[in-house]
Amino acid sequence: MVDQIARDRIKEDLNATLFVEAGAGTGKTTALVGRIVALVCSGVSMEHIAAITFTDRAASELRDQVRRRFEQLVNQDSDTADLAAAALVELDGAALCTLHAFAQRILIDHPIEAGLPPAVELMDDVSGLLEFDERWSLTLHDLLNDPDQTFTVLAGMELGITLDHLRKLALRFDENWDLVEQRLPTAPKPTPLAVDQIVETLQNLTALADHCATSDDKMAEKLNAVAEFTEELARNTADPLSVVRLLSKSPTATGKGAGNKGNWTGEVSVGEVREQLVATHETITDELQRLTNEIIARLIQTIGQSAVAAANQRQRQGQLSFHDLLVLARRVLLHPDHGLAVRKSLSQRYQRLLLDEFQDTDPLQIELAALIADPDTITTDWRQLKPRPGALFFVGDPKQSIYGFRRADISLYLSAQESFDSEGINLERNFRTTGPVIEWVNNIFGQLIIPQAHAQPNYVPLVAQREGSFVGPSVTFLGFDGHEKINADQRRTEDATEVAATITTALAEGWTILDQATGQWRPCRPGDIAILVRTRKPVADLAKALEAAGVPCRIEAGSDPWKNDEVRDLLTTLRAIDDPTDELALITALRSPLFGCSDDDLYAFVSHGGNWNHLEPGKVNLPDDHPVRAGLAWMKKIHEIRPWSNAIELLDRVIRERRAMELAMAHPRPRDAWRRIRTFSDSTRTYCELRSGGLRSFLHWCGLHAHDEVKVDEVVPPEPDDDAVRIMTIHASKGLEFPICVLADLGSTRNTRSLHVSFPAGTTGIAVGFKKDLVNDARRHSQDQSDHHEHLERLRLLYVAATRARDHLVVSLHRKLSKKPAENQVSVCSAEIICEVADPTAVTLSTPVAQPFAVPAPPQTSNLPDLTAWRDDLAAVQERSNRRPTVAATSLTPESTEEDTHTAYGEAGRHGPAAGRAVHKALEIIDFSSDGQAEARQAAAAEDADQKLVASMVSAALRSPSVTAAAQSEHWRELYVAASVDPGLLLEGYIDLAYRDGDGLVIVDYKTDGYQTSEDLDAKVAHYRLQGAAYALMAQKSTNLPIKRMVFCFLGNGPAQERSLDDLSAAMKEARAQAIATR
Repeated sequence: MVDQIARDRIKEDLNATLFVEAGAGTGKTTALVGRIVALVCSGVSMEHIAAITFTDRAASELRDQVRRRFEQLVNQDSDTADLAAAALVELDGAALCTLHAFAQRILIDHPIEAGLPPAVELMDDVSGLLEFDERWSLTLHDLLNDPDQTFTVLAGMELGITLDHLRKLALRFDENWDLVEQRLPTAPKPTPLAVDQIVETLQNLTALADHCATSDDKMAEKLNAVAEFTEELARNTADPLSVVRLLSKSPTATGKGAGNKGNWTGEVSVGEVREQLVATHETITDELQRLTNEIIARLIQTIGQSAVAAANQRQRQGQLSFHDLLVLARRVLLHPDHGLAVRKSLSQRYQRLLLDEFQDTDPLQIELAALIADPDTITTDWRQLKPRPGALFFVGDPKQSIYGFRRADISLYLSAQESFDSEGINLERNFRTTGPVIEWVNNIFGQLIIPQAHAQPNYVPLVAQREGSFVGPSVTFLGFDGHEKINADQRRTEDATEVAATITTALAEGWTILDQATGQWRPCRPGDIAILVRTRKPVADLAKALEAAGVPCRIEAGSDPWKNDEVRDLLTTLRAIDDPTDELALITALRSPLFGCSDDDLYAFVSHGGNWNHLEPGKVNLPDDHPVRAGLAWMKKIHEIRPWSNAIELLDRVIRERRAMELAMAHPRPRDAWRRIRTFSDSTRTYCELRSGGLRSFLHWCGLHAHDEVKVDEVVPPEPDDDAVRIMTIHASKGLEFPICVLADLGSTRNTRSLHVSFPAGTTGIAVGFKKDLVNDARRHSQDQSDHHEHLERLRLLYVAATRARDHLVVSLHRKLSKKPAENQVSVCSAEIICEVADPTAVTLSTPVAQPFAVPAPPQTSNLPDLTAWRDDLAAVQERSNRRPTVAATSLTPESTEEDTHTAYGEAGRHGPAAGRAVHKALEIIDFSSDGQAEARQAAAAEDADQKLVASMVSAALRSPSVTAAAQSEHWRELYVAASVDPGLLLEGYIDLAYRDGDGLVIVDYKTDGYQTSEDLDAKVAHYRLQGAAYALMAQKSTNLPIKRMVFCFLGNGPAQERSLDDLSAAMKEARAQAIATR
């Protein structure tokens, strides 16, 4: 039998250091259990064995399997029965645990050597975040109030580094504080930009415009724009921050191919001008990069020192994070005074170390194991250690190394065998997956996983043990042909729809799966199916598509506990209780299921003189049991006990008295709602146990982490009786298997906007990238290698996903086809990678049609309404409630621009960037006959915007023809308008300026967008065409007055430029049609 010799060696060759490469589904855990049992039967006590696994779940499963094997031996009349009985007694205290738990054992056994106090506490997710929050507040305060850091912080902000960036950087440093400590730079204060040299270079460049024979040459126009920029730069040379802001938006970045060579004299050719333009831009870019490096180095030093100091403080206080356990355990073993003594003690106690899932190990794990297995050699390099024969046993699969973001290093796996002179053996026989699926996996990944030194292992083909299923295709492709024109949202919707249709098809056709409990083939059920995704982003679309198809689904591992209706309703209610003046929270809470107030109830309350304040609701002529009055009275009662109650006491009252658990029965999946409520309640209880403070501080903490990258894990316990499709991330599926596995959202591309922090091998620096063009040199130099390793890990991730399937594999390949070659491997989507090597004739290509599916009804226990009729009524109500009653004029643009969508401070804003909002606010209140500078500065200060920029745009607006004409006529500013464009549909918006012109109106809309040329303005007019037409349509229908003109007043580049809609009547018709279409 294939690999039987290798399996026998694992159980028999107990004094050899073995390195087992176990492919997916080859019985790795069984082999590990077999070696443990064999060691005990050979006379090794269970207390002298340590088996280190990757997760708590794996450790629990390993312990259970070992226990069952020993129980079997005890019940047999054999020579090993007594040894097995002794092992059972020792099993509960044995070190069958995760790496962190093993490190904790080391520290508990040697607390004095580790420098720990008598009592040591391990921090969980909530306590760790609380500790970080307190420390980050102090760090940020020091950073913002230190005069030596002023230029660093402010110049960094001008370059695009936000406080949120710094917070996330601090979180990453916390997770890797030992590496940060080793690489902390000594960074001097950043020096300002060499602006005088840059101005001189720009002046030399702009002087070349004299050699152009015509003023309308594109290069000449470009040089004129550069000249204006140079003049502004020269005026601000004394202000280093203004210099940074200006140069970061240098006009030299564009126009490198402009100009007609026929327009330039022989003395200076347009080609020479282009070359100098490029050289000038490179000079500016190099100087900005120099400053960026210095700023990032300074921030690394300051924030890194805080992270290291915090780790040292946690050690002194005995409050340790998971990562602290590993670092401190390693330090104990390497301590120059007592390290050898500790190693010898541990070596005597743990005579055999078995390392499971070694491909995903932290480098610290191999150091701990090697230092214990060789207690005599004095060295800090684990590669020089010589463990005792048989002391170490490694098992893993390098093709499943997918935890690079947790510091797992595949090069460590690839070099460890050579370093320890261990023998490598392979397990190839796959017991999990049917033959046709294994054949497809071998074909695809045999082409994709190509060995590369210290980066990618050799692909060892799997050998199938099982035959294929009877009904249903073994491997199915969806969306193989791809899509020429499709955006990310459309692709994700199409992907989810076809996945749901495929699942209903499988259920309707009865695709057969092998029931592991009975050993018999049977038709599949929803609980036999799992959908695997790389990230959480497509989960909502998948859940929605499955719900529409009538298929129950269960979102596991990776769901965000802050982003669900149950927690949002509870938080909103707590906010309304805490702050009686928060009208939005109060109304939202009343409309939630916790209070059940309809819009009619709310209207009745306010129409009878009610106030949105539960402390002062006003004298309302409504009965006391009116839903709104009763709800406000209850909020007031809870608000009054708030000073004497902590957050968990108040939350418990909300859950209990507003019947949150009972209301979950109306949810399609009540058990999921109950689990989310319990998870939130548990987190709240932990918060209150660890931190004093009232409800407001708790709500602030919740708001802080609602958009954080670090999430409080939602524990999803197994529920075998829950017959529902499971949705989880590929990482969460590691170690699991499913009869039918669906790989979804493979057409998504890499997110390049997230913070990057790494510690490149072979260097002493820390690579940091806040966004694509805001990186330090360490990141720039290591990016190609980092991206390449990320691509290789992505291939291994696909292998892990595909090998989760037992009987059927569905691969959704919906993707956007690109005619341009990809910039690099990492930017190619996973679907495209598979399609490049796949043979479509070897699989089933499917375009499924959704099949009817209904969950079997539970036994009838009472006289309930007809389920079909009730569902029809519910669907009708939901359909009506999902109709948009209003459409905003700003939503009619083809794509939202930064001005329309960008928000500040995490809150919704109508006008986008700070400067844009400030300009609109100033023009709303300003006297058109004044210069408006005082109001402009006040508005800019209120929005934290550039005062000079705001003042300049306000001044330009006041001198524009439209504002000048409005000042001489009756006019209205910031005018709310609305008009019915279809039954039940209201179009609404705010008009910046409207004024009378004879018997009609002129509508003016200010735009603060930046632009360079008249072509830019024409493009912007076309972009905003339907928005402006919507304003005109609403004004006409609301006033019955003709609209003379619709004018866009552009303020983003010097004097105001006005553009009118020439085809206003046609545009108004199109705006109405578009509003109806977006309903």
